[in-house]
Amino acid sequence: MKDYLALWGGEIPTGPIQVLPTQVTVVGEQISASKSEFAKVRLTVRPSNTFDVFDAVNERDELEKLDVAWPDPVVFGLLDVLTNAKQGPLISLSVILEDIWYHEVDTSKNALRSAGRDAGYKIIEAIRFSD
Repeated sequence: MKDYLALWGGEIPTGPIQVLPTQVTVVGEQISASKSEFAKVRLTVRPSNTFDVFDAVNERDELEKLDVAWPDPVVFGLLDVLTNAKQGPLISLSVILEDIWYHEVDTSKNALRSAGRDAGYKIIEAIRFSD
């Protein structure tokens, strides 16, 4: 299993680490007609003692043909947001990548990373409203 926190390359802020109170499922997306970018990903995060990623997406073979380094951009986009959460980093969780919607031409690493960021914002929003 990849150590995504080490591969991400960013610096995790010091201080208290936020704990995920409950399982959350979100759909992150990047849809831009002006830039011709498209990516959507559904994922579930669960409380955990470590940061783990499980790829349950069926289209892995098709994604490899796109040369988008699946699933790294989605996970890195997620970490861009979750490590910098206002209440503290949210990194003690398991991420289950469940589904992806993509386009052979308009899905890029950048679109996938943006979809991951969008998922991160939605996770934080869901936690905020569950308090």
